[in-house]
Amino acid sequence: MNIFKKVIQITVVFILVFSLTSCQRTVNTDNEGKLKAMDIMDIKGRSVILEKRPDRIVSLSPTNTEIVFALGAGEKLVGVTNYCDYPEETRNIERIGDFEGPNIEMIKKVKPDVVLAGGYIQEDIIKVLESLDIPVVSTEASDIDSIFDSIALIGKLVGEETKAEEIINNMHKDIDDIKNKVLGKGRPKVFYVVWTEPLSTAGQGTFINEIIQIAGGQNVAAEVEGWAKYSAEELIKQNPDILIAAYHSTDKGMRKEDFIEDNLFKKLECVKNEKIHIMSDDNIVARPGPRIIDAIYEMAKVLHNDAF
Repeated sequence: MNIFKKVIQITVVFILVFSLTSCQRTVNTDNEGKLKAMDIMDIKGRSVILEKRPDRIVSLSPTNTEIVFALGAGEKLVGVTNYCDYPEETRNIERIGDFEGPNIEMIKKVKPDVVLAGGYIQEDIIKVLESLDIPVVSTEASDIDSIFDSIALIGKLVGEETKAEEIINNMHKDIDDIKNKVLGKGRPKVFYVVWTEPLSTAGQGTFINEIIQIAGGQNVAAEVEGWAKYSAEELIKQNPDILIAAYHSTDKGMRKEDFIEDNLFKKLECVKNEKIHIMSDDNIVARPGPRIIDAIYEMAKVLHNDAF
């Protein structure tokens, strides 16, 4: 699996370069106050008009699936991708293929009122679905702030605005709590391993870079843009205090022992001192949804254990 496919599989959003800047624009109701139509602006800046609040939703990304369930609207999902594995209730939902190549016929079969897509990565899929008169809303986030926007937008789509606001407020509180706990402490230099061959990491403009910062760390790759290849020479020069990675930074998975034995990584002082952390769950750090808070807490505890 090459780096492009790997990042698509576990981050789903790595080439998104814009935040979700707008949400629901107008809502029309009849004389009884019942919802008739919605006109919204999605992440791609497209106006999407829905005839009614959707009761049947297809999600083309694990992040969107998690957000819908977090909002208590999981029963509205009639189709999800093979990668949608959280929460457990997703097992009972029709599978409509992979994130990279969903089955259009399966999507048509479940008759969705709207499809939640994964932004710019799925642009071709969006065009196909729209040609079939299936409304598509792109909601994936590229940074922390646009995670809040995505939750708010999906909350409006499913009629759970209050729940969305509650989730967002709780996330803000958790982030503030973490920031307060690490305030005034030293900021260890962190290198986050997205993929080992070629060596790739997360730079500025990515939510992983923000996770490191909120957790009280300093991303040594903060000068690079987005999800990028990183030279071995530069990594050795930067001399990070700690190496952090998801288990699936290779096809087979990467354990702490594997980093210690690796020809490149074993040259680093932090690896020699076994300052290596493998995230407990790849998905909490790879999916920009409500569980991103779990990733921030985990990383903060690793960097500043004495504060928790």
